[in-house]
Amino acid sequence: MRHWKFVLAISTSLTGPAFSQEGPVIELEPIVIQGSKGDRVVTTTAGDVDGYRALTATSATLTETPLRQVPQSIEVVPRNILDDQGVTSIGDALKNVSGTVGQSALQTPVYNSNYIRGFIAEQYLDGMATYLTSGDPNSFADVERIEVLKGPNSILYGGGSGTPLGGVINVISKLPTADRFFEIGGTVGSEGYYAPYFDINQPLNNEGTVLFRGTGTYVRSGSEIDVIDTKRYSINPTLTLTNNADTTFTLQGRISRWEQPEYQGLPAWGTIAGPFRVDRDLFIGDPNVPDSHSETKSITATLEHEFNDTWSSSTKLRYGQSSYSQLSQLIISNTPDAGGSSWSLHNTNIEEDRKEFSISSHLQAKFSSGVFENNLLLGADYSRISETNNVFFSGPIGTINLDAPDMWPPFARPFEETSDADNVYRTLGAYAQLQSTAADRLHLLAGVRIARLEIDQSSSIKLRSDYTGKTKLLPRIGAVFDLTDQLSAFASYSEGMRGNPFYFYSGTAAPETSKQYEAGFKFDLDYGLSGSAAVFQIERSNVPVPDPSDPYGLTNLAIGQQRSRGFDTELTWQPDDHWKVMANYAYVDAELTKDIPGGAQSGNKLNNVPRHSGGLWVDYTFGDDVLKGWSTGAGLHAASGAPVDLANTYRTESYVTADAAIRYKHNGFSANLAVKNLTDEKYYLPYTYLIGGVAAAQGRSFYLTVSQRF
Repeated sequence: MRHWKFVLAISTSLTGPAFSQEGPVIELEPIVIQGSKGDRVVTTTAGDVDGYRALTATSATLTETPLRQVPQSIEVVPRNILDDQGVTSIGDALKNVSGTVGQSALQTPVYNSNYIRGFIAEQYLDGMATYLTSGDPNSFADVERIEVLKGPNSILYGGGSGTPLGGVINVISKLPTADRFFEIGGTVGSEGYYAPYFDINQPLNNEGTVLFRGTGTYVRSGSEIDVIDTKRYSINPTLTLTNNADTTFTLQGRISRWEQPEYQGLPAWGTIAGPFRVDRDLFIGDPNVPDSHSETKSITATLEHEFNDTWSSSTKLRYGQSSYSQLSQLIISNTPDAGGSSWSLHNTNIEEDRKEFSISSHLQAKFSSGVFENNLLLGADYSRISETNNVFFSGPIGTINLDAPDMWPPFARPFEETSDADNVYRTLGAYAQLQSTAADRLHLLAGVRIARLEIDQSSSIKLRSDYTGKTKLLPRIGAVFDLTDQLSAFASYSEGMRGNPFYFYSGTAAPETSKQYEAGFKFDLDYGLSGSAAVFQIERSNVPVPDPSDPYGLTNLAIGQQRSRGFDTELTWQPDDHWKVMANYAYVDAELTKDIPGGAQSGNKLNNVPRHSGGLWVDYTFGDDVLKGWSTGAGLHAASGAPVDLANTYRTESYVTADAAIRYKHNGFSANLAVKNLTDEKYYLPYTYLIGGVAAAQGRSFYLTVSQRF
């Protein structure tokens, strides 16, 4: 909701304070996959993924570390899960990860409403921040896998407006390999959904030292929501130069755009509360409002070099430009503010342009000392983001009865500029991390980051400039002990620090901070059963809240305190070549631990976060003698209701949905029919937008994906 802080301030002045691994092994085809190791590019074999089970992850440590040895909860969603389930959005993919809430596919990309363990999660691309996730963050043509880190990961990650507080969703890109292939395909589905894509992997010389890969997709889709028509695309060319020995240089380009009528969801009154019911498919606003858009262009350069058997280095640099334009006709209250079932309407326009520069570099050393095998990481990073932002707001320009809407007041670009900003965000960090293993049984991790965060904010309309500068030591420590060859216990502690763009403070500005305590078990049992289970507590401080002494609600106080604690678990069961089963469950108790002056009370639950959630997916591949090439899968996803606002005035209801898929693969040809919400359940989900309302969940829908690899 970052881009709405200025508009939110206007709404608060009108409506009051805003709350606004051992076991059976499945034989895999001997293919080669090239993936990203945080800051490094590495070539790995298919042994890193055993069916639906990932054996290693790089996001948590920036080193190739078995998941059993990482003292932190981390879940990997491999590409084959995305394909088997017919996943079409990041939010859809996150159903496979316990304790997560995924962002609605209809929401403006520059919003961030992905949650992990009760708090906002940062979405990264190949280990680097994607500030406000511009362009099309739901494009999957270039995705190799998704690694979800739960809790703060400040040691290794900076950029944007600071280090992550609640967790990281690290999207790993496809990179060139030495194999030559061309894949073309597409998806057609409900509500006029169609999405052609391509994946070209082409070595450019016989020695395999110049490699090219290009991926791209275009998506156009309607929606059950009136008026909505989404158009988005992403093109991703990548060039790798390597001597196939000790040096690799990779250039990754990205051009991406999203455009759609701005969807603000629905008010709680008239959907989950109140004496009347608003049409669940209603689009609020003049149907002729022009599309909003978000676009980005970036280039990422990665250089890695191995000096010898001990020392290696990796440096990653990214430069990008992005823009955002939002045109919409808004309501600014969850309840009727014009009497009866009528709301006031306001025209608004937000225009924003950004330039981003980030660089991250580290040295890695592998060495032995006594009984310990060590992996040392020494690194530093820097990022600078400059942006201009202009908010135009007018109204009320009329009213509308949402119970029986008739003629909408015509939309016109507002001429009254209510907010502007000329902001610069800088992060600097240096870190050291040591992983040590003793007797192949005790795995230790310790690290510290010296983090510097600076935010310059200037507004000519507000006649003020603000500066935030903070330097802080952010520690991370953890240990894993192998109780047996199949069972490990772990515990860890970590911290995060993050600035808050678009907030102006009455007093001293202070970045948000967080702390996580975590302990649990990881296991690889007999009969192909593996997974993890953990208990956790995250404490969040200096959360900005509206200043009750400001009659216009334009300033904030950095005094909010929140806490999330609970239990989550992931299980994978692969007893043989035919069956693959995934299950997850989370209990998350997220609440305010300090009153918001003039607003919500301590003990109120955080909005958008269900207390109970979980899922199950069962997949079966038929044998060579019967229905060769065929496989099928089905699953459930369930969640309890969640508060819509911090005041806990409104709450959605619990739900259970079912999905299914059937697919055929042979000689490079693949076809997959996926059905979402098989029983066509009708329910609402919290929708993170200006008023903190709700949105109707997608009904039964069908997606057919067909591809051919040559």
